[in-house]
Amino acid sequence: MAKRTKELTKLNDQLNEQMDIILRCTIENKKYGRLLLASPPSSRYPYVYPRDTNCAVQLMRRLAGSPNDYDCREQAFVIMKSMAYFMKDCISSEGSWGQRYSLEGEDKSLYKQEDNVAHGIAIICNYLLTARFLKREVKDMDDFFVCINKALDYSYTELYEKELNLFYSTTAIHESAMEEGYTCWVNFSFLYAYSLANEVATKKDKKNIIRSEFLNFRHQFLYSVSELFIGNNRYIRRTAPDGTRDMRPDFTLLSPFYFGFLHYKTQMDNSVLYLEKQLWDPELGMIMRYLPFYKDFSTHVHAGNGPWLQYTAVLAQYHYWNGNISRGDELLGMIDSYKNEKGEIPEHLSTCQRFEDFMEREWNPGIDFQKEFYKPILLDNVEFDKILEEANNMHKSYEETGSSCIIRDITRPEGGYIQFAAPLMWSHAEYARALLLRAGDWWKIHKEE
Repeated sequence: MAKRTKELTKLNDQLNEQMDIILRCTIENKKYGRLLLASPPSSRYPYVYPRDTNCAVQLMRRLAGSPNDYDCREQAFVIMKSMAYFMKDCISSEGSWGQRYSLEGEDKSLYKQEDNVAHGIAIICNYLLTARFLKREVKDMDDFFVCINKALDYSYTELYEKELNLFYSTTAIHESAMEEGYTCWVNFSFLYAYSLANEVATKKDKKNIIRSEFLNFRHQFLYSVSELFIGNNRYIRRTAPDGTRDMRPDFTLLSPFYFGFLHYKTQMDNSVLYLEKQLWDPELGMIMRYLPFYKDFSTHVHAGNGPWLQYTAVLAQYHYWNGNISRGDELLGMIDSYKNEKGEIPEHLSTCQRFEDFMEREWNPGIDFQKEFYKPILLDNVEFDKILEEANNMHKSYEETGSSCIIRDITRPEGGYIQFAAPLMWSHAEYARALLLRAGDWWKIHKEE
C-alpha cells in the first residue's frame, strides 16, 4: 500500500467511522452473507429496502474500486455481493421487485412503488461491474443476465408509456400519493438502471448479454428525459396523471445530479437555488424533503416535519461537485451537530412543538393512519395483517421518539428537537459519499455524454 497523505489518512478514518455505523445496520444471513438493512435489526425497519440499498451500493462501488485503497474497501465489496445475490433471488416471476423484503427474501411490501425495479437492476449491475474491475469470480453469471433482462423487459412493457416517453409510478421515494404520475426521481432511476445495463453489455466480452432493444431504448431515452422534466429553466418534480406540471419544490429536483446525468448544468444550478430557498428549515436548518402542507391528504409529515439528513448530505455532494467546498462543509457541519452521542445520523428531525402537534392533530385522531394506508397507493390485496404490523411499528416508534429521542432546549422557540430513526443507514451512506466528493474521489458515469 502506498503511503497515505495526511488528508487521505483523515478521509480513510472518516470513511471507517461511517462504515462502522453502516455495519450496525446489517445482519448475517447463512445463505447470502451480510445483508444491508435500512436501520439496525432491532429497529422499526428490519427490512431490506431496494431503494436504500441501491443508494448505498453506489457508494460501495466507489469504496471497493477507488485507487485510494480504503481500509473498508473489502467490506464494501462483500456487502455489494451479498445484496446482488439477494436481489437476484427475490425478483418476482414477472420481473419486478417490491418496496421491502424480510431477511428470508419474503416480500413485505405495502405500497405500489415502481422505482424498485430500477433499483434492483442497478444493484446487480453495479456488483457485476465492480467484480469485473476487481477481477473477482462471479458465480451464476448467466442467472444474473437473465435477471437483468427480465427486469428490463418488465420495466419497458409494464411501466413505460411510449406515447409520453416516460415511466409511470404510483409512489416512489416519498411513499405517498403525491408521486402518482411521471416523476423526476422515477424516470432518472430507470435511466440510471438502463445505463448501467448498457455499461455491463459494453464491458463484458460475451455478446448479446443484454437484449439490443433495451440498449437502443436507453440511447434515445437518455437524450429526451431531461427536457421532459425542465420548466422555468430548472427541473420539475412531476407531471401528474392528467398532464399538469407539478412545479412544487422537492428534494427530487436533485435526481439528475444524483444519478449522474449532468447535461444541463444551468438547470441543475437553478434547481439547487430554488430548493435551498424553498425547503430550508427556518429553525433547524438543512432541507426538508418537500413543503409540509399537511392538510393535503397526499402530504405525510411523519413525527412532525423537518429536515431530512440524507437529502441534506446529497445537497452537500452537489456543492462539493460544483466546487463550492465551503457550502458543502457548512452543510455537513450542520449534520454533525445533530448526531447523537454514538455518532449516529437520524432520518429526519423535527421540533418538539411540531412533533407534539403531529401527535395531536394527525396520529391520535387516526388521520395519519388514513394517509399512510390510503387504498389507491397500497398493493392490490395487501393482507391486513401487514397493515396492522406496520401501524404497530409506527406506534412504537412514535412512543420511543416521545420518550427517549427528544432533545429539550428552552432557548429554542419550539422547545428543542426530536431525532427520528437513528441511525439510518442511508444517511450514513450519503454522508460518506459527500466525503468522497469533497476529496474529488467520485465519478459520474455520463459526464462525457
